[in-house]
Amino acid sequence: MTATAPITGETGLPGERGDSAGGILRRTSVLRRCLVVFLLALVVRAGVGVYRHVQSGGPAALEFPDEQQYWATSRALRAGEGLRDELGFRATRMPLFPALLAMFPDGSGGLLAARALQGVFAALAAALVAGLAGVWFDRRVSWLAGLLMVFDPFLVFSSSLLLTESLFIAVTVGLWWMLARCLRDDAPSVGHWLGLGAVAAACVHARESSLGLVVVAVCFVVARHRFRRSTLTGAAITVMLVVASLIPWAVRNERITGSWVWLTTRAGISLYDGVRPGATGASDLGDVKNMPAVRGLSETQWNRYFLDASHAAIVDDPVRIVRLGGVKFMRMWNPFPNVDTYQSSLVRAISAGWAFPTFALAAVGAVYLPIRHRQVGLRIAMFLCLPAVYLTALHCVFVGSVRYRLGAVPMLHILAAFGLVAVWDWRRTEPQASACAESARDEALGSADGRAISE
Repeated sequence: MTATAPITGETGLPGERGDSAGGILRRTSVLRRCLVVFLLALVVRAGVGVYRHVQSGGPAALEFPDEQQYWATSRALRAGEGLRDELGFRATRMPLFPALLAMFPDGSGGLLAARALQGVFAALAAALVAGLAGVWFDRRVSWLAGLLMVFDPFLVFSSSLLLTESLFIAVTVGLWWMLARCLRDDAPSVGHWLGLGAVAAACVHARESSLGLVVVAVCFVVARHRFRRSTLTGAAITVMLVVASLIPWAVRNERITGSWVWLTTRAGISLYDGVRPGATGASDLGDVKNMPAVRGLSETQWNRYFLDASHAAIVDDPVRIVRLGGVKFMRMWNPFPNVDTYQSSLVRAISAGWAFPTFALAAVGAVYLPIRHRQVGLRIAMFLCLPAVYLTALHCVFVGSVRYRLGAVPMLHILAAFGLVAVWDWRRTEPQASACAESARDEALGSADGRAISE
């Protein structure tokens, strides 16, 4: 099988048809490939982590405000005070990531261990991408996709930060792998739908904005199977599991805040950050949190105030909001870092040297896949582009940043790997095709000359 021959939903994943020796060998090959990618990614991230540790003089420095807030929230949780942010609010963050950080002790040792966990999540994501690529493509695309994850400088850098990116990317790729199985199989088992629901719930508990992505992805699977009853039942199981996982969180929030908060109370200020008067597309909450108008408000009143203010800002000047959406798009897909402290010539060269080729190859893969494989290729390309489309639309409204595209990058790396292999195959076969055509023309001319001479 070649890289340009994806596995359709009718033929199945290699190694999963029966218990043949060939199938077992293929499964072993996939597992071995994922393990190698995982270990390689772990080594790269450990090396970068040690370098940043030495450069900063220790792990105690938390560079970005969100890192500081997540760590402070986890300290409160570890101390038995529950989730509590710097303002004393209790439901501004989803609980999964702070709960993981709360496992580690205070001080530099705990921070170092937390960063090590981030590296493990990032390495797991790389391994999962290699496996996901193997659902449809041959081992060349699978290896390349995994290696793109290993060496992506944006992903490597983000794995050293105490942000939700590494966890979110890992669970999103796991979700996409399970969804790919649903797309491929005509009748996924109930157990598979239950597993899908569990991973989807983890995705939402890591980052609340992924709830929309889960819903869109499940609808995509349902539409692919043309609203078959068994698929609708499985989708309902998945959605119900996600809702069920949110019930304890909502009950806890109702008990603490007095309102049924199913996700967080951060939606208002996050939206206001993106659309407020004077917004630039970047985040700037330093003064907003302490505005005189919100002092003394309860947590839910605080959230409602910013939701209302956001709505007013959008209605008052919709043209500005549309124009600002373009700015956010450019910030999100900027080949260079947006942060002022990372604008050295070396950093910009590495960033651009990676982003431009991978973006171009992903575009080649997304375009060539439907051309080469018609409806099946179009479906796969749409499925792999879905996170990029969703996250881009979301952050053209909310704040735009390079970090917010990272959840879509793994699937784009699969398209980039397919595009690279397709270009390689084309360049390798073009001289052969040209030689064959030239040989055929020479034979035709020789035959014509022979007939002319005989005549």
